Amino acid sequence: MAATPPAQPALFAQGPAVSSDGPAVSSRRRAVSRSGPRGSVCVLGSGSGGNATLIRRRAVDGTEELVMVDAGFGPRSTARRMAQAGVDLAQLRAVCVTHFDTDHFRPRWCSVLADLGVRVLCHHWHLPMLGRCEGAARLFDAGLVEPFEHGPAVRVAPGVTATTVRCQHDRQGTTAYRFEVAGGSVGYATDLGHVPGELVERFAGVDVLCLESNYDHHMTIHSPRPSFVNRRNLSDSGHLSNDQALAAVQAIDAADPRNAPRNIVLLHRSSQCNHPTKVRRCFEQDATMKRRVIQTHQRRRTRWITVRAVPAVRRCQLPLPMCLARVA
Repeated sequence: MAATPPAQPALFAQGPAVSSDGPAVSSRRRAVSRSGPRGSVCVLGSGSGGNATLIRRRAVDGTEELVMVDAGFGPRSTARRMAQAGVDLAQLRAVCVTHFDTDHFRPRWCSVLADLGVRVLCHHWHLPMLGRCEGAARLFDAGLVEPFEHGPAVRVAPGVTATTVRCQHDRQGTTAYRFEVAGGSVGYATDLGHVPGELVERFAGVDVLCLESNYDHHMTIHSPRPSFVNRRNLSDSGHLSNDQALAAVQAIDAADPRNAPRNIVLLHRSSQCNHPTKVRRCFEQDATMKRRVIQTHQRRRTRWITVRAVPAVRRCQLPLPMCLARVA
């Protein structure tokens, strides 16, 4: 039996519903089928010390398969956190990498993934960085590395596909993913200096939105860190501030107001230049965020967050005489 997860800080309500004064939610989302496949998300941890998120697809027969976004903790630490979440490495089918900074991919994973036969998906642009990781040759030799270009949908695992957007961050950039799982969708973007319009368009209508909210502007300006680090983080190739993250969520809401994200999961909070209270006060400026926002933590996982499926719209079926009567 899985261990009980650690208590989460009660900074925002953890319920999945949008507050009554929030964006309108389509009735298509309320009638979720319980008999079909189910999707869910669990952030194992997020911050400058490591990042890893699980996307789970539970089939009708009860079997579960996992996709991991980034592998920024060591394999042992990740396995422990997965056990707390009631899953294990044997269920892992693929790792989707946003970029290859060590807080997003630890080289020790190369040998582990090769032993497990788990595929690694990344952008063509990032292949040289993967190639420099110790043990990566085993992944390449086994045909487990699957590079892609941005745009076309990529098959990630049975019942899970992804489309991607390239975002600006340092030299190599990062990959943002929109996952389609069990009829619902998850948007995932971290380590980006600004939010391009293409990302807003791609993430419109996702049910769970995972987005970086890295730093507080005032704390960064007055940070004791080297000035070149602060300049980099504040630039268009650095990270997203709390204010930028809020503006991005508002833009994604506005792009499809009837299907605004039910859960907004904030990633990669800086331990030196941000604070949970700063994040809370920023997002409380918008009353529609109150019941949707979940803050992540470096050292503990989130709960499993259900990805709500969007069933086909049921149209009213009228007997032929009634249809003719309406036309008349």
